[in-house]
Amino acid sequence: MTSHEPSPPPATAVLWPRCSAVHGCTGRAAGGFGGCPAHLAPAEFARFAAGLRPGGDLDLRGVTVPGWLLDAVLDAVTGPDGRPHLGRTRFDGAVLPSHAVLRGACVEGDSSFDGACFLGGASFFDARFFGNVSFRGARFGGNASFHEARFHRHASFEEAVFTGDALFGEALWHADAAFRMAVFFGAACFDRARFGRDAAMQGACFGGAVSFRRVRVARHARFERTRFRRGLWLGPLVAGGRIALADATARGGLRVTAAARLVSARAVTVHGEAEFRLRRAELDLEGACFDAAVNVRSLPHPIQGLAEPASWTGPAAVRVVSLRRVDAAHLHLADVDLSGCGFLGLVHPDRLRISGDCPFATVPARRRWRLRRGARAVLADDLARGAAGPGGGDGGLEALYRELARATAGSDRARLARDFRYSALEMRRRSEPRQWRRWALHVLWITSGYGLRAGRMAAWLAVALALVCCGLLFVRHQHPEASGRNRSHQPFSSFGRRSAQPAARKGARSLAP
Repeated sequence: MTSHEPSPPPATAVLWPRCSAVHGCTGRAAGGFGGCPAHLAPAEFARFAAGLRPGGDLDLRGVTVPGWLLDAVLDAVTGPDGRPHLGRTRFDGAVLPSHAVLRGACVEGDSSFDGACFLGGASFFDARFFGNVSFRGARFGGNASFHEARFHRHASFEEAVFTGDALFGEALWHADAAFRMAVFFGAACFDRARFGRDAAMQGACFGGAVSFRRVRVARHARFERTRFRRGLWLGPLVAGGRIALADATARGGLRVTAAARLVSARAVTVHGEAEFRLRRAELDLEGACFDAAVNVRSLPHPIQGLAEPASWTGPAAVRVVSLRRVDAAHLHLADVDLSGCGFLGLVHPDRLRISGDCPFATVPARRRWRLRRGARAVLADDLARGAAGPGGGDGGLEALYRELARATAGSDRARLARDFRYSALEMRRRSEPRQWRRWALHVLWITSGYGLRAGRMAAWLAVALALVCCGLLFVRHQHPEASGRNRSHQPFSSFGRRSAQPAARKGARSLAP
């Protein structure tokens, strides 16, 4: 910092005219008075309250607001509809009383509660915020209720601390809702909430139970680096964009039931069982770690009560993008699309279970054995390696194919297991360093498809039989006189010998006396 640059104000600096009635008070002095509204004389406070009107501005920055002051202010700004109406509202750094009730308040301008401290519970039930609202760094000493609240513009709860339960059920955000780095010590409920744009909760910490049932997010639901100490129940939920759980940590399990375009759970850590029941989504689990069973399945039918965007077309099945470096005690995939899924680096491929309709990538037509049945199932990693040319990943793919073949051998996916064994032997044939073994594998591949292609063996047997028959016919055509002599002499000589004996016996009888 150079000498001509002003020094930044300290963290405790007050950027408004301070109360002069009480030493050490940081409250903003009321207009025309030396003290803040909490420290005005009775006559001065009466004049201050008389100047308040429904829809007028209110500035209580830094004021320690007692209960009687809050009630008097809200009574003064209450309109004919029975709701308090405020214009530009400022409660930055204010200390609000226990059980502060702003139920049904309508804030028509921008409002700020940055750094405010609610000594007990706070109720903003059915409140309306028509401008931008910020609770950045606010502290809630008890339960905080924003049930059925409406936020028409950007709403920020970044770095806020909720000591009790936080209730945002049926709340509506027409724009972004930011809860980055917020801390929830109690339960957090967002059931039936609606987010007009993003639900941003990166880096937040949820110490209690969390519920996001029947939630709709117009764009992205972002939970990167978020910590859930008592598990996460996310959904049923519909997100128009992506659901981001990258680098999140969930203790107590994870359950995601959602329809979205992308669900990214890269490097997520889950202690307990995990379940992903998704619809129309691409799922990325690369680098994820699960110490219990994981189930991934597709939702064939739309989520009841949550409409999907009209622009969504195509199949409803989940498309798993990556299982690379996934470490799971057990991994079950059911009715998901694995044609573009990367498996290389899967920690326990032998613990994988596949059921239902799970299509894999297939070998292109130029690489098929054209006389046999349908295309062979392969991994997307294999196709990518083939497109990039021979590389050093053959050994890893060969071992992966072998493990996947063992994992699928005892299920109803016998054909898939055979394809995996075939691919493992293909990898070995192409990378075998010893020439005689490589030639032996070549012969085994050509003649019987490594013993896995019965049709190929039958074809070779048919060819061998055809060659033998052709050879016999060729020999007969090459030596017709030998075959003719055999046909003419042998039968007649035998017949002559058989017929001569009865004639001799007949002559002997005639010569006898």
